[in-house]
Amino acid sequence: MFMHLSTLPSPINIVCTIDNHYAQHCAVMLASLFHHNPKRQFRVFLITDGLEMSIWERLEQFLQDQKQEYELIQIDRTALGDAPVTHHISLATYFRLFIPEVLPQTLQKVLFLDVDMIVRKSIDELWDKDIHAFSHAATIAAGMDEYPEQIGLPRNSLYFNAGLLLINLEAWRNLRVFDRGCEIIRQSSDRITWWDQDVLNILLHDHWMPLDLLWNAQPFLYSEEFHQRPQALYKLFQSATAIAEPAIVHFVGGGSAKPWHFYCTHPFKDDYRKFLKKTPWQNTPLICQPDLVTQMRFRLGLGSKARKLLRGSSI
Repeated sequence: MFMHLSTLPSPINIVCTIDNHYAQHCAVMLASLFHHNPKRQFRVFLITDGLEMSIWERLEQFLQDQKQEYELIQIDRTALGDAPVTHHISLATYFRLFIPEVLPQTLQKVLFLDVDMIVRKSIDELWDKDIHAFSHAATIAAGMDEYPEQIGLPRNSLYFNAGLLLINLEAWRNLRVFDRGCEIIRQSSDRITWWDQDVLNILLHDHWMPLDLLWNAQPFLYSEEFHQRPQALYKLFQSATAIAEPAIVHFVGGGSAKPWHFYCTHPFKDDYRKFLKKTPWQNTPLICQPDLVTQMRFRLGLGSKARKLLRGSSI
């Protein structure tokens, strides 16, 4: 039985921002998205200021193999001026500000996904959220409850994590997010600590709709500190399954916090590594991954220590 084309659901619009270093992780995130949403078609927009040809060819082949629509959008980063970047972050994080300017004017809604995420469930419920009265929907930035005042927001303001944004494009255009965002970077860069996330929170702090942390489970939720914090705020924005069975996991942080690092301890790191095998980067070793001999010695060493502890115990 064939379904008439007019009854098929329209594609879900996805936008990602990438550079040469994050193309691999973009492919892994998209592989997880496609796998867990097999009945949906996607239209993927990739915003970049340039990719090496060999990297783009691998990513393009992956998207073609997945039979998904895609478009590479080149932007000029000079508009960002001297936007501050620190730690593991590159200027590509600010490419989010370009979204309302460079995406087709006919689009009304788009889902932005950071490429250091893994999708674990269907996103139909998320995509179907009614955001016509909001600039976007997002989750709170877990662990940053007291931060908003540091960037001049009213006390008790909610501060969102910009890794997942269900965007009302008409609202972002009307609010002149790009122009006003660039102005904040030029005039008030000393206020910015968390890059474009701060910029977007300053611009949109009273316009957005909070989502359940199920859609953006951040590492803070798995930390000891989380259980020591007052839980009232999290009970408002966290369902029973948000921690144990999140729909989308976000590997916030640098270094070994990332699942492509051998020594990552995140409870969902293996989800990334599983989907890495479904991309053209499947043979890329993890960062700091020791050779097999070293790994065997490490495991034997742990076994020897365990045996000594058992011999020395009274059990």
